Formats: sequence, C-alpha cells, structure tokens
Amino acid sequence: MTELRRQIINGQLPEGTPLRQEKLAADLGVSRVPLREAIRQLEAEGLVVSEMHKGTVVSSLSLEEIEELFDIRIRLETWLFEVAIPRLTDADFDLAEAVIDEAMRVGSVENWGELNWRFHEVLYRPSGNKIALRLLKTVHDNANRYVNLQIAVAKDVEIELSDHQTLLAYARLRDVRRGVDMLRGHIQRVSRNLIASLADGRRDKDRDIA
Repeated sequence: MTELRRQIINGQLPEGTPLRQEKLAADLGVSRVPLREAIRQLEAEGLVVSEMHKGTVVSSLSLEEIEELFDIRIRLETWLFEVAIPRLTDADFDLAEAVIDEAMRVGSVENWGELNWRFHEVLYRPSGNKIALRLLKTVHDNANRYVNLQIAVAKDVEIELSDHQTLLAYARLRDVRRGVDMLRGHIQRVSRNLIASLADGRRDKDRDIA
C-alpha cells in the first residue's frame, strides 16, 4: 500500500487513472488479496474511488474541495504548531534541520510531498495530539498530489525550503505568534498559487475538449 500511495501522491498515477488490479499486482510484486485491502484503505482516505462502469480510479477533486483541504490544513496546523512550539526539544530541531538538508541535497519534485510531510510532522508531533496528526496526514496526502504538480521547478522548491527554514527559526526562538503567522501565510500562499494554476489548467483542458 505504501508504494501505491506514493505513486498517487507524486503524480505517477494522476487523477482519473484506472487501477487495474491484475496489472498493479504484477507491477508491485504482490498478490491480489493484499492489493484489494490496500485499495480499500486508499478509498477510505479519499485517494481512490470506485465508480460504476469504471471500476476503481484515482479520485479527482474539485477546486473547491482542494481549497477546503487547505482551509483544514490552516486550522489544524496553526493549532498544532502553537501547542508544539513550547515543547520542541533540541532533538526535534535537529531532526527538522536534517529533513531540510535532505530536501536541499535531493532537490527532487517527485518526493517533495513526503519530505514536506516529514518536516511538518516533526514540528507538530510534540503537541501530543495524535488523532489530529493522523487526520492531518490524510489531508496532506490528498493535497500533496496536487501540490507536486505545482512545484515543478527548482525555484518553487527553494521558496518552500526558505519558508521551512523561517518556520524552524521562529520555533527555536519560541516565538509562537510570528511562527503561527508565518505558517498561516505559508499555507495560504501555496493554496493560492495552486488553485490559480489548476484553474488555468482545467480551463485550457475544457477548451481543448470543446
């Protein structure tokens, strides 16, 4: 299931892609039974959907639904970060810094979603809100497959990493207000740019079809 989720999140299996179980089982080197269980789990997470006459396909979200995901992110993440900042330890800071360093070395758009989640999870885990973190992981997975389409050049990655460094700096200073404000602005910017880009792309696609 981990590999199938990864392929959906990084865009290898874009929205609307049919999931042919026989081919997937062969490609992933697994039997049909665990694959069916994995697909059921991914459906529960909203990453795939079963459609009549189409079978199971990678789910497609409207612009409004994607915007809603980012609204959820803002509400959950600013709360988690606010609670976590006073509890972050030197080990947490070092781990977050290591994720930033790894992202700078790798510099790959394909695994940005995973690296992005690992960074944010380090900053929020000390809040102690495990249920909220599990919910947030599902939200991130659903949003990141679209974010990965937006972060298509090195400049985009550099901007994201610069924001991460600033968030970490505020956390080290225990500056809750500026840290939370920075995080809110960070998520809002990503959301705004992504929605605009997707809207343009979908208008172009509709014109081509027409």
